[in-house]
Amino acid sequence: MPMIDVSALRGGGGDEKAACAGLIGDACRRAGFFQITGHGVDQALLDGVHDVAKDFFALPTADKMAVALTKSPQYRGYFPLKGEVTDTAFGGDPKEGFDISLELPVQAAGAGGWPKLRGPNQWPDGMPEFRQRLTDYHGALCDLGRSLSRGFALALDLPEDFFLSKLDAPTAILRILHYPPVETVADPTSLPPHGCGAHTDYGYLTILAQDGSGGLQVQNLAGAWIDVPPTPGAYVCNIGEMMARWTGDEFRATSHRVVRVSPGSRYSIPFFLHPNPDVLIEPLPSRGAVAFEPTTSGAYLLRRLEGAYA
Repeated sequence: MPMIDVSALRGGGGDEKAACAGLIGDACRRAGFFQITGHGVDQALLDGVHDVAKDFFALPTADKMAVALTKSPQYRGYFPLKGEVTDTAFGGDPKEGFDISLELPVQAAGAGGWPKLRGPNQWPDGMPEFRQRLTDYHGALCDLGRSLSRGFALALDLPEDFFLSKLDAPTAILRILHYPPVETVADPTSLPPHGCGAHTDYGYLTILAQDGSGGLQVQNLAGAWIDVPPTPGAYVCNIGEMMARWTGDEFRATSHRVVRVSPGSRYSIPFFLHPNPDVLIEPLPSRGAVAFEPTTSGAYLLRRLEGAYA
């Protein structure tokens, strides 16, 4: 998996941006996954999110269920162990999580409104730092996603700002995840117990911060599962189904999973970036040979969200 310094996308010259975009484009076509450094996100901000995530997941179950995702029409809040299904062969995943998105006024259905995608987040009582840190981090990752989108556009021979106007009010989901401890380290000669079933992400771009536990695996073209060891200071990025459709499968949405290789808790922080909900998703002109039925970002996202939770 390539490691790409993306600092040029935040202020480099034309040649530097083009070179960076070339590396990103090659990774998206070949693997659908890449890692980045030079992203400009303050490590202290990320560390602060890790800290409050641990505090939140240590709360009593009743306190977490007070902000259960099932109480939110906009799919925001806490989901418990086995509350999300990523691979129907396994059922619910042995992980718990908490989601937020942009806090915008609820929109009425019709006339471009998306009442299930626009609205308030839920927040646990008595944790002001939790709210502030997740909100600040969400904004920083939106900015990073827009920077990477400059690279996508250049790699696809499009104007550098092609995607930016489609990401000014994205349905971007920030998620914190906790995989509770397992009793023993899995036998390396057998298939480790899964923490998150094999799946492809259904959005435009995912930006993942791992802790040091490991366990992320990506499936290569030969069908083998390849480990993605955590790299301090780096993010793992991958293409989702929405971007694959947009590029006619030129950019690949690749299957990945989490296996349990550590006896302790595992924490991760994925960020799922999707375009504004009314953006039309159809293969770009002259891109790719695979035809997909046109849809909007919002309609596709809602269809997938409605089937994601147990």
